Amino acid sequence: MSGQIEGRAAGTQSVNVTLEAMKDVGRKEQQELRAEQQDSASAFLSSMEEAVNPFAAKFATKQKDIKTHKSRIQKMMKGGETGKKLLPVEQIKDSANKFQSKNPELTANVLVLLRERIKPGDTKEDILRTLAEFYPDVSLGDEVLEFLFATTEGELAETVKEAKEEFDQLHAREIAAGRNIGTQARQAAEKGLGTATSMRDMYREVTGNPRDSTTLFEELAAKYEFKDLKKVVDFLLHSLGADMKSKGPSIPRGMLHRLFTETRSLQAILGVYRFFRGRMRLVNKMFKQEGIEVPSQLTFESIAKEFMGLAAERYPSSAKVLQSAVKLGIEKWIAAKIIVFSQLRDGIREVAMMQIYKTLQHRDELYLAILEALEDLEDQLEDLNETEDESINEDDDEKVGKAEDK
Repeated sequence: MSGQIEGRAAGTQSVNVTLEAMKDVGRKEQQELRAEQQDSASAFLSSMEEAVNPFAAKFATKQKDIKTHKSRIQKMMKGGETGKKLLPVEQIKDSANKFQSKNPELTANVLVLLRERIKPGDTKEDILRTLAEFYPDVSLGDEVLEFLFATTEGELAETVKEAKEEFDQLHAREIAAGRNIGTQARQAAEKGLGTATSMRDMYREVTGNPRDSTTLFEELAAKYEFKDLKKVVDFLLHSLGADMKSKGPSIPRGMLHRLFTETRSLQAILGVYRFFRGRMRLVNKMFKQEGIEVPSQLTFESIAKEFMGLAAERYPSSAKVLQSAVKLGIEKWIAAKIIVFSQLRDGIREVAMMQIYKTLQHRDELYLAILEALEDLEDQLEDLNETEDESINEDDDEKVGKAEDK
């Protein structure tokens, strides 16, 4: 019985000690609060900025601010059971809100949830693996690692720092590209072109694997509807401009300038598509007059694509022009080929020369190739008409002969 009483007494004493410790923590927090209230409003705001946003400038130049931030947090901690030096939940939430205010793609609740997954004893591989689950976009991942470093202590903070250094080294170009065009990517997402991450991915692909304007346009045309292509081209041009103007471009500025020039050619190619879109009413009308049904694959996009393919030919010829009829689904009808190739002929002088053709001579060679193809088709059509006339005459003669026999 006495043992039970002693046990209860010991338990009561333990509870009292805990309560006293909590009261002591509360008194110290009140003292700190009163001290802060005595400061000027500007000093208070400055201290808050230092506490929750140690990464207002570049990571490498903010080590002193981070130490001040950590020192202040340590003053809020108690020894003993609080010796693990874990950040208060509210402090983590405040930091998460601060990062969200800088970048709306970083949702505060998700940041807090991610922070809860990071535990003392995690390796840098564990941290990077968890990071990838939450943020596969490396540009966002880099910012999130800043958040994790700002909200960890001791050995865990050092591990986060090592993880960030490795992460930055592996994805330097991709991180820079994504950060430099963050605003443009979010604006494109608001226009319905895709998510901000998908727009950054596209930009990284374009700058990381340059291709000629014709190939790039074909890839974009396969992915986006025509009505969105101008928006996509504008996004690329604005993003390249932002990357060039940044303090740390993702690739050398000379390469960015060349890409910018190449991308401007996309506007000229867009003009080609507009031209043939404007001709489709005439094409449909002429097909109807000839009694030919318009094939499903014959669209202004397909005609423009064939036109660009012919313009890209180093040595254009009438044979190559005639071969394009198969892809357009008009190889069965001479009249249909004449109608469509006539639009190609007219398009030669209607599009921007310098962005589409290699030289003036190259343009003239393509023009002559189309003219030669049209002449061949007209000869075939004339021969066909003569054959049909002869056949009709023979039928008439045969009918007359039968009538005379009767």
